[in-house]
Amino acid sequence: MASRLEATFHECMVQGIIETQHVEALEILLQGLCGVQKEQLRIHELCLKSKPNLGNGTSEFQLVCDLEQPEPTWTVRHIGGAMRGAGAEQISVLVRSMAESKVSKNALRLFCALGYRLDHELLRVGSAFHFQRGAQITVTVSSINKMLKLHAIDEAVPLTPGIQLVEVTAPASTDNYTEVVAAVSSFCEYLAPLLHLSKPGVSTGVVPTAAAAAASLMSDGGGTTL
Repeated sequence: MASRLEATFHECMVQGIIETQHVEALEILLQGLCGVQKEQLRIHELCLKSKPNLGNGTSEFQLVCDLEQPEPTWTVRHIGGAMRGAGAEQISVLVRSMAESKVSKNALRLFCALGYRLDHELLRVGSAFHFQRGAQITVTVSSINKMLKLHAIDEAVPLTPGIQLVEVTAPASTDNYTEVVAAVSSFCEYLAPLLHLSKPGVSTGVVPTAAAAAASLMSDGGGTTL
């Protein structure tokens, strides 16, 4: 396992849901916005939590494996607390601290030896798009699948059939997170006809205009690159 976390930063993030039948239209729109082909996404994600006897508070890590790589690579990720205060309440984008590092495939065994337990594991399958629009923005569109058996990736089944999760994220620093939040908020306006994006935990449901917007996008192929 890596001896230290290689990257510590802030992450600006919003998410929403879209019906699977409209995903193709969303991908057409995203491809038109970024001008490049989508990347296939297949991520095995394990959530590890500390046991109560490891200190006053609980600790949580994610072990993430990119299964689309020729040689699957593992990353350990620690998601810190969200930014608090009056300023945080006034913005529509979640800003939280993040630290991550590449690790070996033996990381799970090490965390278990340290007293962590596997809380749950998921398989994310979908696509990713990368943009440079005032910030380094990544959009993922994926089906979230649960394991029926431990590590049984091939037997994973959708948690919410017919619904896919859309996440928009961008890295930021303490000095520029205000600009990144503005860039993410501005970018989300392009997707508004198809879905509503908000801070995690804020349930907004499916956008009523999604069907009409999807039909328009499918008929004109997404228009020109913006």
